[in-house]
Amino acid sequence: LATMAKEIFVAYGIDVDAVAGWLGSYGGQDSPCDITRGLFAGEVGSMRLLRLFEKWGIKTTWFVPGHSAETFPDQMKRVADAGHEIGMHGYSHENPVATTPEQEEAIFDKCIEVITKLAGKPPRGYVAPWWELGPNTAELLLRKGIKYDHSMMN
Repeated sequence: LATMAKEIFVAYGIDVDAVAGWLGSYGGQDSPCDITRGLFAGEVGSMRLLRLFEKWGIKTTWFVPGHSAETFPDQMKRVADAGHEIGMHGYSHENPVATTPEQEEAIFDKCIEVITKLAGKPPRGYVAPWWELGPNTAELLLRKGIKYDHSMMN
């Protein structure tokens, strides 16, 4: 019998929290270690990943907080220009559970604007900051035209 090769599908999602992760997740305390880790991730780490994916011809989705897109515009533009999808991941990694419906919608609107400017098209995907969905998140995703949520771990 001839053996048939199995086709395996894998989805790569890169969360570019960079400095935004500390702004929204830990109250924005001034920690030189956290800040430098965030800067390194945005400036150097993102480009290392981009080169790795280019080397192997892998297309990915990068879930980029609005703050990261605005703080590292050259790096994130290179990601988009290389054909990788850019998805939403909050503005400064805010916890959706801790926002009002109005705040969450304002964050969505700002992120859609920032990503559309960066990538030349509106985002299709979303990863919830903190991996938490607020009580209004699902309805907001539908209303804003987001096609999928990559937050779940299964």
